[in-house]
Amino acid sequence: MKIKKYRAETMQEAILKVKSDLGADAIILHTRKFKQGGFFGLFAKKMVEVIATVDQDTKKRKESKLNDGKQITENNILKLELSQMKNMMNDMMGEIKSKNQQPLHLVVNPSLEKLIEALWTLGLSRKMSRELAEEIADKVSLTELDNEEVKDILREKIKEELIDIQPIELEAGKTKIISLVGPTGVGKTTTLAKLAARFSLFENKKVGLITADTYRIAAVEQLKTYSEIINLPLEVVFTPQELLNAIEGYEGYDLVLVDTAGRSQNNQLHISELKGFINNVPIDEIYLVLSATTKVDDLMKIIEVYNEIDLDKLIITKLDETNSWGTILEATAKAKKPLSYITVGQDVPEDIKLPESEQLIEDILKGLKL
Repeated sequence: MKIKKYRAETMQEAILKVKSDLGADAIILHTRKFKQGGFFGLFAKKMVEVIATVDQDTKKRKESKLNDGKQITENNILKLELSQMKNMMNDMMGEIKSKNQQPLHLVVNPSLEKLIEALWTLGLSRKMSRELAEEIADKVSLTELDNEEVKDILREKIKEELIDIQPIELEAGKTKIISLVGPTGVGKTTTLAKLAARFSLFENKKVGLITADTYRIAAVEQLKTYSEIINLPLEVVFTPQELLNAIEGYEGYDLVLVDTAGRSQNNQLHISELKGFINNVPIDEIYLVLSATTKVDDLMKIIEVYNEIDLDKLIITKLDETNSWGTILEATAKAKKPLSYITVGQDVPEDIKLPESEQLIEDILKGLKL
């Protein structure tokens, strides 16, 4: 018995390949859908695989019967086999459609659904949870899911994404200008104060502060309070020209941190104003500040909109308010920008950390339960 594997973009193309190669005597043994290429399943190409065989003894017997003149019987057998094959394919395609186009092995192996749910509880989106689960399913048996075995595979996957963690790096004799942007309520002002204290108190650097968040009086007063406690200068600006003047006034400083007004990802006008405000001054790096408590769908929208501002790095805040750290993975995969810092509380400056990749991976996976 000859067994062969065929791959194509659609089930119809795969079946045509089977018939062309093995002929009408072909028997379908197994079919599955899979994705090829991409990262974590993102932008991967959907493919179909069909495993088929042909019984050589049966084929020879049919050829012998044809030679004996029994062509009518053979045609009936052929029609029956083709009809069975057609019915089988219709049943499979109908079942896939009824399951909202879920992969075939999800239908026949409910253990995959359990794995998807486990990944989802880590804070990943449904999409990424399913794609990761399908990749894992290709490597381990889902009939006996092993928590540590699955974690080992995930560790390698996550490591590929989070290996590039980049802090603020200062250069001797050069003033680095860094701006924090992001939606309202993510903790930009507190994060800026934590960074200022970290570099001023712990690394003995000369730090200057600027706030352009003049839409919220409370934000200005909050940063003024922080600047007085840390004993750092603060400039309040209203226009791009004032921002430029403030930056020039900090000549000789090691680091200048610029706070900006929170802008909703749903207000394109405000995003355009922010872009015009900071893209016309000599800012070295722009950090997008995201909250780990944000819903994944909203998080994806925020990143998509703020990517218009030529982002450089990410800061994830409020990780102390959630047990699902998978948000970090979703954010870096979507933004395609390196992670810089995380915050785990309100205390200044203690609760801002430069994450270590190995520990961060374990923190993401700590909630995985199979």
